[in-house]
Amino acid sequence: MTQVRRSLTERLGSHNFSIEVKRQSRKTLAIHVLSKTDVEIRAPLKCPWAEIDRFLEERLPWIVKTQERLASQPVVPPPSYREGALHPYLGFQRPLNLIRGKPAFVAADDSGIVVRCMNPDNETLIRKHLEGWYRREAERYLPERIIQGNTLFDDEVPEPRLTVRKMRARWGSCDGTGEISINSLVMCKSWQAIDLVLVHELCHLRHFRHDGKFYGLLSKVMPDWREREKEFKAGHSD
Repeated sequence: MTQVRRSLTERLGSHNFSIEVKRQSRKTLAIHVLSKTDVEIRAPLKCPWAEIDRFLEERLPWIVKTQERLASQPVVPPPSYREGALHPYLGFQRPLNLIRGKPAFVAADDSGIVVRCMNPDNETLIRKHLEGWYRREAERYLPERIIQGNTLFDDEVPEPRLTVRKMRARWGSCDGTGEISINSLVMCKSWQAIDLVLVHELCHLRHFRHDGKFYGLLSKVMPDWREREKEFKAGHSD
C-alpha cells in the first residue's frame, strides 16, 4: 500500500524525467521506467530521502539508456476492442467475436475470444469485460501452478498467498512476508512464460534481492529460464 507519494523532476543533460517516489511496505528500493518520460521509484516506508537520492543518481545512466531505447521504438497504436481485433491469450493472438446479449460472459477457444454483453459496440465496455476475464482466469488457474512450482524447491517454505491484479510496470512482485502479487495480464503469455513469472516470485520468497544466490536458485529449479524470458523482452518485467 502506498503511504507517501512525491513527484520530482530530474534533468540530466537534455533528458527530462518525471520521477514519482512511492513508499511501500517493502525491504528494498526498486526503479521502473514506465514510459519515455515517466519513472517510478518504490521505496521502503522509512527509507531516508538521502538514500533514495543516491539510488536515483546511481541509476540515472541506466534510465537514460532505457528511455533512449524506448524512444527509438516505433509507436504502437492502442489496442482495438472491435469485432475481429486480435488479443493475446496463453501465448496466441485470437480475434474478438463480439455478441449482443445477456448475461455477459467471456470465453476463449482456438478460434477466438467470445465476448457477450449488451453493448458490444462500446470499446471501453469490451476492454473492461476482457480485463476482468483475464483476472478471473488467473485466479482460476494460477493457484495450482504455484503449488506445482513450489514443489521444485527442496525446502519447507509453504505456498504463498496470492493476489491477482493489473500492474503497470511488472509481471509479479513479492513482499517478503509470504504473499506474492501477479499481474492479471500474464494470462496473455504462454504457460512457459507464466510459470517463469511464478517461479521467479517463489525464488524471491527464499532470496529477496536479485543477487547471485537468487539467480543461482532460479537456474537450479528452472534451467531454461533465460529462454523463457525472451517472451517478455518486448514488454515490462520484474
